[in-house]
Amino acid sequence: MKIPRRLLSRGLSLCAAGLVVVDAPAQPPAGRALFYTEPGYRGECLVIDVGATAENLEFIRDQRGRPFNDRIASVRLEGPVRVAVFENSQFRGAFTWVNRDTPDLSAFSLGERSPSSWNRTISSLQVDRVRRGTNGFTAWERRDAERAVRAAYRDFLGREPDASGLRFYAGRLLDAGWSEEQLRDVFRRSPEFKERDLDALVRRVYREELGRDPDPSGVGAYSRALGRGMTEPELRAELRRSREGAEFRARDTVTRAYRDVLRREPDPAGLDNYVRLLLQKGWDDAKVRAALRGGDEYRALPR
Repeated sequence: MKIPRRLLSRGLSLCAAGLVVVDAPAQPPAGRALFYTEPGYRGECLVIDVGATAENLEFIRDQRGRPFNDRIASVRLEGPVRVAVFENSQFRGAFTWVNRDTPDLSAFSLGERSPSSWNRTISSLQVDRVRRGTNGFTAWERRDAERAVRAAYRDFLGREPDASGLRFYAGRLLDAGWSEEQLRDVFRRSPEFKERDLDALVRRVYREELGRDPDPSGVGAYSRALGRGMTEPELRAELRRSREGAEFRARDTVTRAYRDVLRREPDPAGLDNYVRLLLQKGWDDAKVRAALRGGDEYRALPR
């Protein structure tokens, strides 16, 4: 039975027994993914070429007119492709990557605390190309996988992982072959990342990196950037690269050196002099401390 074209998107087709039967391209695609309604690559099949997406599987029907929504049970990949699958339509809800042939999606948990699996849960998906010369599957040592997960938690959520989160995401790296890029993409899409108090985060980072509260325009600009996916370390790095950030760190370096070496706060002239040497002459903390120890004031201090 031919499916009405209005139910098919560009780059999508149906297959039976692994053969494309409608909307088949004249030339083989550079890569594609085949989605089956039964485990073990059985049942009805939907073919999606690399670069194509399905925003709502409710509107894509099999040869009997039934939607593919919440029916996909196994996935086969052909060529250098990987698949992003979503729990809800319009690429929303829980999200995961499929990097290799998966005969049974029930092996993949929907989330670190979810009792459900990805079996018959997918409502939208994307098929992406992977880098030439790779199969999209990354091999990890457990130690390196756990280190990558801890770094992602700190960068995106500002905290250390709990035991279940560390175990779950390290498992995605080890068992599903996620790359670090894919891991970080999942964190960027996570509800916890999206639900941060962005204004409070900007204010805290300003105080720690610049020693002051942000102006309203700074709060607005960086809150929007964080909402689009900027991480806290990226925000900190941007503030540190600014002239104000460099001056703040230089003043902090000089102040700590005075307190440690001369046991007092720096006088204005001394502070300005050493800040200039740090910023313009390439001095570092060690040189500042050595200069202070070479002065008469340090030699006059009681031992």
